[in-house]
Amino acid sequence: MNINLFTYSKISFLSVFVLLSSSFSSESFAAPGGGIGGAIGGAIGGAIGAIGGAIGGAATVLINMGAAQANAAINIALNAALGLGACQGNGQISDVICNVLESSANLPGFVSAIAYLAGLILAVTALLKLKDHVLNPSNTPLSDSIKRFIAGGAFFALPLVTEAVQNLLTDGSAAMSSVTVYAGSTGGSGGLDSMLVALFLDIYTPLISLIFAFGYLAGLILTVIGIGRILKTAQDGPRGPAGMGTIMTFVIAGVLFSLSSIMGTFSSSMFSSSTVATFAVLGTTSGDTVVDDHILAMISTVLVFMTIIGYISFMRGFFIIKDVAEGNGQASLMAGVTHIFGGALAVNLGPLMNAVQSTLGLSSIGITFY
Repeated sequence: MNINLFTYSKISFLSVFVLLSSSFSSESFAAPGGGIGGAIGGAIGGAIGAIGGAIGGAATVLINMGAAQANAAINIALNAALGLGACQGNGQISDVICNVLESSANLPGFVSAIAYLAGLILAVTALLKLKDHVLNPSNTPLSDSIKRFIAGGAFFALPLVTEAVQNLLTDGSAAMSSVTVYAGSTGGSGGLDSMLVALFLDIYTPLISLIFAFGYLAGLILTVIGIGRILKTAQDGPRGPAGMGTIMTFVIAGVLFSLSSIMGTFSSSMFSSSTVATFAVLGTTSGDTVVDDHILAMISTVLVFMTIIGYISFMRGFFIIKDVAEGNGQASLMAGVTHIFGGALAVNLGPLMNAVQSTLGLSSIGITFY
């Protein structure tokens, strides 16, 4: 659900509304002996003040990005101020995704509990192996006991191990990349473009959070698998204790723990910015503002959709590289690299199109993304 009234309002009206709303306060409504009337007035004044503050914050966007950007920012700010949008408990699709996230919040703890139980079992078996080695050294090598002690200790200290893996490639940051506002009319006029904008405006943030949550859980499971491979022998090849597959298991786990930071690194390396640019501005307009708004809204929606697909492809690429390191004949290193760079380019489709248009000399007549 989106607020359409302010999207098409004149800037002069918005300015007056900001000035008026900033002057409202609970005291303005509280007449002598007001009682309930004063309380109601205070609530109304606070609500109007919050909306006014949201619109006032968009005034900066008006100066930096232009009137169209300000209208889109105002629309989004109003949705947030009025309790609309993603994960607000309004029975929207985003709430379904948020319910999934909340319901699965204990899965990492469940994996940790299993690891703790495995560590306890390994500690007991390590003592038994040590006893067998003392009684019969030729049949039970000392390494059998030592490996179980090491693996069991790592399982007991799983939080410390996961922290070390998470800091392996980055500083452990898991901040989400910022996404620019929608271009065109985010409210639309009830058309298909309006519905698509409303859909992705609602589901983008929780869906990206779901992808990151899956990455974290997968990284935790890979860490447990990597610890368990300490019990293997050199005859297991890449999946042995010091095999390339085991090493890459910990490396890929570190990537999955900090998926957003790794994506930001790829984005900054290619386009000098980690911001996902989805705001489109037509170099040559059709002459009809309403038509231009519909076009820009659809373009922005496509870019947001490609951002989601890009993150999935980016994550899949690292899983393919892990399979290559483990000697899986069906996995290809080129396929993994293609998924990684293809996913990074899909997330940064806006900057990529800017670069292509600039190379071809079409910047003045094409579409510029911010």
